[in-house]
Amino acid sequence: MFVEILPPQVRSRIAAGEVISSPSDIVKELVENSLDAKATRIEIEISKGGKRLIVVRDNGEGIHPEDIDKVFLEGATSKIRSEEDLLKLTTYGFRGEALHSIASVSRMKIKSRYFQQKEGWQVEVEAGLLKQKEKTGMPVGTEVEVRDLFFNLPVRRKFLRREDTERNKIRDLIKEYALVSSAVEFKLISNGKEILFFPASEKEERIKQILGENFEVYERKDNTVWIKIYIRRNIPQGRVYIFVNSRPVKNRNLKEFLRKVVGFKTAVALFIEVPPFAVDFNIHPKKREVKFINERKLLSLLRETLKGKKDPFVTNYLLTVPKAYRFTLKVLGQISETILVVQYGDYIYFFDQHLLSERINYEKGKMSADKACKISLKSGVELSPDAIREMIKEWESLENPHVCPHGRPIYYRIALSEVYNKLGRSF
Repeated sequence: MFVEILPPQVRSRIAAGEVISSPSDIVKELVENSLDAKATRIEIEISKGGKRLIVVRDNGEGIHPEDIDKVFLEGATSKIRSEEDLLKLTTYGFRGEALHSIASVSRMKIKSRYFQQKEGWQVEVEAGLLKQKEKTGMPVGTEVEVRDLFFNLPVRRKFLRREDTERNKIRDLIKEYALVSSAVEFKLISNGKEILFFPASEKEERIKQILGENFEVYERKDNTVWIKIYIRRNIPQGRVYIFVNSRPVKNRNLKEFLRKVVGFKTAVALFIEVPPFAVDFNIHPKKREVKFINERKLLSLLRETLKGKKDPFVTNYLLTVPKAYRFTLKVLGQISETILVVQYGDYIYFFDQHLLSERINYEKGKMSADKACKISLKSGVELSPDAIREMIKEWESLENPHVCPHGRPIYYRIALSEVYNKLGRSF
C-alpha cells in the first residue's frame, strides 16, 4: 500500500503555503478582513519588510467574544453557509482559511472588541495552536499581530525576498486597497516610520493622490455592467490597477488589452462592477486571479468605453472648474524636424511625427505594425505648416489617438493654464 492520508498538521502547512507565501499576502488578508468589518480607519505596521512583525489595526465592528478562539480554525468563516453562496459573493473573505493559514506559520496575537461589548478579548496562537485567551481593555475594533513568519518552516523562510522588496510589495498593495476604498483612511508604518498616509477622501481626490493630477476619465453604464477608467498619460513608468466588484485583481487578458490601447507609459485604474454570478474569484487560493463568464464581451465593452471621448478633458479636481474648451487648431512649428508642436484647444501638444504617421498608416491603411513602421514618415523630414495641419486632422479621427501600434505614446501635452501659471499670469 502506497497511499497515506497526511496528518492534519502537515495538510495545514501545505494549505498555508498556497495562501501565504510572503508578508504582503498576510497584509492582504488582514486588510480585507478589516474592510469586511466595515472599518473606516486601517493602520498597518511592519518591521523588516514584514518578516519580523506585521500589525494591522482597525476600527471595524470587532469579533464577538464567542468567536475569538474560533476565527483561526480551519474553515472558520462568517461569510458563506453553502456552495450557492459562492455565486453571490459581496465580501473579500469567504473561504475561512486566511487566519488559519497565517496562524499555522507564525506567532499570532488577536485582540478584538466587538462593538456591542464593553471590553475586548485577546488570544495568542503559535503554529496554529491556542496558547492563551484573556480579556483586554481596548477600543472597538481588531488588532492582529503576526511575528516571526515561517519560524517553524525555516526552508520556506529562506525564499522570502530582501526587506526593501517585501516592503515595496506591501506599499503597492496598500495603494490598491486605498484606490478602491477612498472612504477609508490608510496608514503604513515601516520600522517606526510612516511611509504612506491616505486620509479618507472622495474617489477623485484619492485617484489624484495615487495616480497623480491631470488624469482622464471614461465611464460606461448599462443594466448589468458599470465601467469607469482613470488614465494618466506620459509618465516615466506605467502601472495598471484592475478592480472587479471593489476587489483588486489580476487578469492577464485585461492587462494586455489596456497596455495595447493606452501604452506602457500610462497609469490606469480600471473599475468594473458586474453581477456576482458573472465573475469567479474562486479560481486561485489567494483570490487574486479572476475569471469572467463572457470575457470577450467585456473586452468589447472596454473598447467602446475608451472610444467614448475623442479628447476627454483633463480633470483638476478641487482647484478649478474646467472652463469651456475651444478645440481650435494652431500649428506652432517643428522641433529638430522630429517633433510637431501645435496648440489644440487649451493645450500645447508635442507629437512625434514618426509615431503619429505610423498610427495613421496602421489604422487607415489596415496594415500590420511592422509594415506601418517601415513606410511611415521618419524623423529628419521638414514639414510645412499645411502638412502638419493635415496630419493633425488625421489624428483627430483615429480610433486610438494616444499610442503607436507598439504602445509608445504619440504625444506629450501641457495645459496652457500651467504655462500661464508658471509665468505668473492668469489664464
